[in-house]
Amino acid sequence: MPGFIYSMFITVLGVVLYQLAQKLQPTSISPFLILAIAYFVAALICTSICFLISVEISSIKDVLLLPSCLGITLVIVELGFLLVYRTGWKISIAGVFSTVAATVVLIPLGNILLKEDISKVNLVGIFLCLIGLFLTLKTRN
Repeated sequence: MPGFIYSMFITVLGVVLYQLAQKLQPTSISPFLILAIAYFVAALICTSICFLISVEISSIKDVLLLPSCLGITLVIVELGFLLVYRTGWKISIAGVFSTVAATVVLIPLGNILLKEDISKVNLVGIFLCLIGLFLTLKTRN
């Protein structure tokens, strides 16, 4: 249980810091330069940590294919948030809106592609999320 709570704490802390960092980026700098610098720093940190811990590689395909796809999606998410904040979305709304919208899309994908179960309680939660999404959109400005 401590690992479960600890991992979520790290996630929540990361998301909060991430949203603040995104919102505070200067609009005078190209979003692509911001991303290049951010990923350079991230690569330095991750590479350094890899040298400190033992890493077992099962295959080159495992190392390159899916992590490369993850990298592409990271750029899309990062660019999306930079543009969202530059177009005036509030930090208190943008994160919630994107998370709920993505969750609504991920629920059927999880069910269909990954065979994850959806309970009646989950369906009620999804419905409430949709209502919240609508209300959030109405108060975006």
